[in-house]
Amino acid sequence: MSGSRPDGRIRRSRRRFAAGEAGGAALGLVLVLAIAAPVLAPYDPQQPVGGPVSPPDARFRLGTNALGQDLLSQVLYGARTSVLVGVLVAGASTILSAAVGTAAGMWQQGRRLLLVLVDLFLAIPGIPVVVLLVVFAGPGFWPLVVAMVLIGWAGFARIVAAQVRVTMAQAYVEAARAAGATASCIVRSSVLPEIAPILATKFLLTVRWAILLEAALGLLGLGDPARPSWGLILHQAFAHPLLFVTDAWAWWAGPPAAAIVLTSLALMAVGQDLDAWLNPQAATVR
Repeated sequence: MSGSRPDGRIRRSRRRFAAGEAGGAALGLVLVLAIAAPVLAPYDPQQPVGGPVSPPDARFRLGTNALGQDLLSQVLYGARTSVLVGVLVAGASTILSAAVGTAAGMWQQGRRLLLVLVDLFLAIPGIPVVVLLVVFAGPGFWPLVVAMVLIGWAGFARIVAAQVRVTMAQAYVEAARAAGATASCIVRSSVLPEIAPILATKFLLTVRWAILLEAALGLLGLGDPARPSWGLILHQAFAHPLLFVTDAWAWWAGPPAAAIVLTSLALMAVGQDLDAWLNPQAATVR
């Protein structure tokens, strides 16, 4: 029995990394489609090019919506919107988490103030605040990005601060400080290598969260009407009174919903794979 446990761990590890590879391939496909959308899209996604609610055919591979817009073009451009929102929100919030967390971990005098600021943002109910900000500022791309950054950085800032405090207490860091190393030098040589796995995990988790939240807000009609998005396609589909009376749901609501699920699962698989690679001991225990 004791000899079967390592084999079981190896099998779980292989399944995990296989899922990560599959997730990476799917995520790569989404990125390619997003980048190449202007080339791959057969029509302008905002222009009516056919009859309303036309089923898929040789001209319109995914059919058209109620306005006669090509749904394939909208799905491709929707990938651009989702990827851009995810990367911008994840990048900005990760930088903010790293900056505030590092400062809180290294700055003895201001630590309490910074952690109170972090706790204040953590106490804010995230999604309702995003909805209120978007409603107040009006549907648009940048208000949505800024609102999600404001509520998406605080959680990992505390984790970063805790890791920085542990790192600063190490003997080699104390020796470097005694030798006259500057704070910026310590951050580059000692702090960043320790918090890099945390920030990588934070980035991927935030990309996934931002894509899902943007799709949910688009489904509620709070997305940017000037940018095709998967959530906006679903909003327009569910607003159509005959969506489920006919088979239009399969080729109108199905593709954007499948794209959202596929991208979310791919990011989750890649995140788990990255976590297992960066923290092999914790992955082995699990």
